[in-house]
This record gives sequence, structure tokens and C-alpha cells, in this order.
Amino acid sequence: MKKRYLRAVLFFLGIAGIVAYSLYPKKKEVECLEAKSHSYGDAQIDDVSFRCTLPDESTNCGIAFSFDDDINWNFMDFLVLNLQSSENFKELIVQVLTYDPDNRKNKPALKEIHLNPGTNRYSIAMDHFYTPDYWFEQQNAKNTHNARRFSSVIGLEIYSGWKNPSDTPLELKVESICAEGLSNISFVLLVIYLAILIAIAISARIH
Repeated sequence: MKKRYLRAVLFFLGIAGIVAYSLYPKKKEVECLEAKSHSYGDAQIDDVSFRCTLPDESTNCGIAFSFDDDINWNFMDFLVLNLQSSENFKELIVQVLTYDPDNRKNKPALKEIHLNPGTNRYSIAMDHFYTPDYWFEQQNAKNTHNARRFSSVIGLEIYSGWKNPSDTPLELKVESICAEGLSNISFVLLVIYLAILIAIAISARIH
């Protein structure tokens, strides 16, 4: 009888822990970039903005950011960009440069985004970034199922996509670039808490 009551108490304690976790406010982590910029392609840059005119649709232009120290974005959920773009700028490619220890090369992870004229906020889930198959072929590197690692981010490139018109002035200003994620400390505490309850329940059943 006592074991039955104990299991019931442990069950309610487990439910209470899950409810407390769901009600506990999640803490957001934000890391905004302060990086050195340089041109990408034939773009003319001014601090964190660039202007260019594409001679044809197979060319790109943009801006690149390099970091003095590697950044760990493994626990970040989104890359958030506040951008101001001209009316004719239709598509942008955001490319995160990482160091891949498996291939011992700088590995790109990119995502295309559709632009709207004016100032807008664009949020890209980190899971949506991908490494194109042609990169592995060009680098003669092993394709480990397109695994994305953001533990060692070394730079960032923002450049025009393939859907932009040629012979048309394009202009873009980067107002801010931030990586955002929710802290997982409360989830870790919940797992430890439930593990302790399960251990008590197993111990009581054995004895």
C-alpha cells in the first residue's frame, strides 16, 4: 500500500514539474554582430551597406563579415536580420561560414530569402541553412548527410541571389544581424528532476 501511495505522489510531482516548466518564462539569448566588413564580388560598400549593378544574372555582389574570434551558434535557434533594401532587390543569399573539423575546410551553410522593399526584419531558422551538394564535389570532401555545425562560425556573407534583374541598380543596408536562442537551462533541470523521481520509483519497486 505504501508503495502505491509513493508512486502516486511521484506521479503528481512529475506532473507538477512539467507544468512548472511550461509556465516558467523562457530566457532569450541574443548575440548581435560587431564585425569587420568587406565587399563581395563587384559591390561598392559603405560600412554595412552595398550598391551594385549586375552585368548578368549569373553574377553576385554583396558584403562579407569576418570575425576576430570564432563564434559558437550551436545553441542558437534563429539568425535575425534587419535589412533595408531597394525596390528592385528581389532575392538575397545569407551564407554562414563555419570550420568543419571532419573535412578540415571552411564549410558554407546558406539560405535564400525573398526581399521586400524598404526596412524589414527577416528571421531564419538555423535548421533551414544547408550546404549545397556541389560544394562537396568541388572540395572533394565527404558529405556527412549535410550535417550542419555552428560551433565554429568564422564569418558571414550576404549577397545577391539568382532572381535579381541584371543592369539594374541594387542597394542594401544591413541595420543589424543577431543570433537568437532560448536558454535550455530550465529544460535540463526538468530532465534531472524527472530522472530523480524515476530513480526513486525504481528503487522503491525493487525494495
